[in-house]
Amino acid sequence: MSPLSLPMPDGQPAPTGVPADQVVVVVSGSLGPANVPVLRERLLRVSHGPGIRLVLDLSGVTSCDTLGLGLIVATARRARSFGGSLRLVAPSPAVARALGASGLIRLLQVFPALDTPARTSATEATSPDLREAA
Repeated sequence: MSPLSLPMPDGQPAPTGVPADQVVVVVSGSLGPANVPVLRERLLRVSHGPGIRLVLDLSGVTSCDTLGLGLIVATARRARSFGGSLRLVAPSPAVARALGASGLIRLLQVFPALDTPARTSATEATSPDLREAA
């Protein structure tokens, strides 16, 4: 199992080109039982406050099970309850498959890259191999 990586500690400036009202969390590793609690705590710390636009970069996620999907849904609900939003960017093939199989792709904002203005499907946001298999 690969470890969960959250390389953007609190207080660190956002990546170049990210608007000031966005909080970007880069996630890598497995979104399963061992790592979901760690990510949940991190997301609870950064998602407080009115109007927070939370962005999850999921390009480095190697696997995503129902616990991982549940955390994403709970995070989206929490962001909306504070008047903010959740944007998923660059979902890895594992995340794209999980979002597609669960039907959550129709309910969540998924973008192929951080700076993409238009919503896209999870399969469009990943490799050509996955698009052909879908």
